[in-house]
Amino acid sequence: MKKLIIVVGLIGLIFVSFYKYEQKLPNNKIIKNEKEQNLVSSNAISMLYETEAGSGEYQISTDTSWPNSGYIFNERLSSCENGGTLSWNDETKKVIMQTNKSDKCYVYFDKYVIPTISNVTASNITTSSITLNVTASGGTNNIATYYYSKDNGSNYEESTSSSYTFSGLSAVTTYNFKVYVKDTAGYTSNTESISATTDNPILLADYLKGLYTSQGANGIYYHNSSLANSAADNSYRYSGANPNNYLCFGSDAATCPEDNLYRIIGVFGSEVKIIKSNSMGYYLWNSEDINTWDNSTKPDIRSTLNTTYYNTLSTTWQNKIATHTWKVGGMTYANGYSNGAQTAYNYEVGSSSSSTTDNMKIGIMYVSDYYYGAAIAFWRYPGYSSSGASYDYRAATSTNWLFSGDVERTVSRISSNARLTFIVASLGYVYYGGVTSSYAVRPSFYLTASTTYVSGSGTSSNPFRIN
Repeated sequence: MKKLIIVVGLIGLIFVSFYKYEQKLPNNKIIKNEKEQNLVSSNAISMLYETEAGSGEYQISTDTSWPNSGYIFNERLSSCENGGTLSWNDETKKVIMQTNKSDKCYVYFDKYVIPTISNVTASNITTSSITLNVTASGGTNNIATYYYSKDNGSNYEESTSSSYTFSGLSAVTTYNFKVYVKDTAGYTSNTESISATTDNPILLADYLKGLYTSQGANGIYYHNSSLANSAADNSYRYSGANPNNYLCFGSDAATCPEDNLYRIIGVFGSEVKIIKSNSMGYYLWNSEDINTWDNSTKPDIRSTLNTTYYNTLSTTWQNKIATHTWKVGGMTYANGYSNGAQTAYNYEVGSSSSSTTDNMKIGIMYVSDYYYGAAIAFWRYPGYSSSGASYDYRAATSTNWLFSGDVERTVSRISSNARLTFIVASLGYVYYGGVTSSYAVRPSFYLTASTTYVSGSGTSSNPFRIN
């Protein structure tokens, strides 16, 4: 025979399977020790509350609803006279009775304060993660475990912390979270719900442009035609001593390893150009007395960057690097280091530059990149002046974040001399160096236009993170 299942709500509203006893008791506030088994009440169901925690003594209650706090269901003592069974539904906070005939039942509640959740908030919302913060308090016992669900309670993650971050979420998606806690005795709190929606992805280029508010604010200059001595190419470039332009590339670790720290040169159209924060080592331009960018018959700087270095990256990170058209024709001495930043830019990559280009992934910085990394006051200075250090880029080293202190190569060669390329000297001025000499190399490249911003403020300890 199938059992009839009844969820009992209010004591005074009992239908179908309960037989109401008419017997009258001399005193309806009966105190009963849990060791005794025979208890009679005038109702079809009787609730008995423990008088003191741990006392084992129970008093019949006149309540007409189940207790919501201060008591827990005692399944061991609770019973029915004719074989019915009782259980507690913690979600609905009601007793469930299973019976196949009329019955009279006794429901015991022990005095106990369960843990309570008073508030749940969502914070640190990104395109792929949401952090839940729980305010909860223990009752009779302390809280032991927190349970977090992102799928409306279908699955839960356990934690001992009152804060939990769900990562790997889909962008622009609403998640229905549920949270509850258990105390050291295994008793469960109320379940709290909250919904939150992940952010819409923002392109890294757009995010960085959004940091620009005025010329020089946040270390960013907008190189439009009205900015004196600028590239006038509508780029957004970082300048100054130490702007917040660090970016973590090649690592998803919580703390970005030093070898994965890069810095943002600027935003060029829809692409962001970055450069390795530290040198990858010292390299020849090539092994022959010739300074063409691509000396395909022997190892050269191009293959070192686009094969040797490139293959140190995983496929995931390789795919974030755009194939870009680099200007590699170089320029004359006079245009490269005897004039200011604007002249170098025009003859290196601008309107007066050589038509010689190369489509590749990895390069190194332009001479003009180095010039525009300095404080704006130095953009009119030549890279090198025979008049002395106060008159060229030696005076700008403390205000130029691209100055490394190494003798460093740039991507530009001396167009009139097959054995020389432009370099940045260890004192900070721009000069020339031989193709068979070893100089520091910092890989530089453009991120794909689809690269999105995830987090970070741009400091070395909290660099920008990308998707």
